[in-house]
Amino acid sequence: MRVNEIKPIADKLILEHLKSSNQGVFEMVFKYYYSGLVVYADLILKNIPLSEDIVQTVFMKLWENRQSLEIRSFRSYLIQCVKNSCIDHLRNQQVKSKYKVHNEDFQQVELPEDLWTKNELEELIHQVIDKLSPRCREIFILSRVDNLKIAEIAEKLQLSGRTVETQISKALKIFRVELAEYLIF
Repeated sequence: MRVNEIKPIADKLILEHLKSSNQGVFEMVFKYYYSGLVVYADLILKNIPLSEDIVQTVFMKLWENRQSLEIRSFRSYLIQCVKNSCIDHLRNQQVKSKYKVHNEDFQQVELPEDLWTKNELEELIHQVIDKLSPRCREIFILSRVDNLKIAEIAEKLQLSGRTVETQISKALKIFRVELAEYLIF
């Protein structure tokens, strides 16, 4: 047998052991691939601590989803997972940067005090909040009123961070539409 014929067999055996929750095999896979994946992630992110976090998260997901995995090559699978996680992180950073710029621009705008009273604006905001779906409303209030971070909300409501981000984004879109005439000032 050639080496490239043995590799798929080894990956198949590793997968079987992982599916049976063999922690020793998981640790072996972790030790074998970890440092190379961190170097690969660092090529994309240029940040070693962040690269380490991403690779550790990939391995956590590997363990959590071990029962449903269908992998032909662990190397290819792990590289693709790390690459996707790095890209997701970079996209998330771009969105945060755009939001920060828009938020700073909005805070610099001076609103004429006689345009509306504080009570009128509060009433309008409450009406918009009431238009949100129950889950969206709950997440929005935890985020904007209680000042919880996305990770804290996700943990509290037992949701993924992505779901929390999506719900906050939906709420902000509704606010932009409903308050459009006030935002131009």
